[in-house]
Amino acid sequence: MQPPEGDLFHLAGEFTVVEPPSRLAFTFNWDPPDPDDRETVVTLSLTGHGDETELRLEQGEFATEARYELHEAGWTETLDRLDQHLRGPVG
Repeated sequence: MQPPEGDLFHLAGEFTVVEPPSRLAFTFNWDPPDPDDRETVVTLSLTGHGDETELRLEQGEFATEARYELHEAGWTETLDRLDQHLRGPVG
């Protein structure tokens, strides 16, 4: 992966749960790992509400508050971009 204003980085993991269309879980590891990192599990749950879909994301447990904040910022940016993409062009 490579953020728009950042260095290229690599991730590794394995899917542990695949339940279309409602749930996906996978392990998350930095490659190479940071000394403050540990393997975490990411779970994405999707629930339909009429014309809308609620996405719930859970990840943890983190070794430090700084690593939690790094992941929170990354997921926030990623999900904001997904939201913009799904809404399509404005105008």
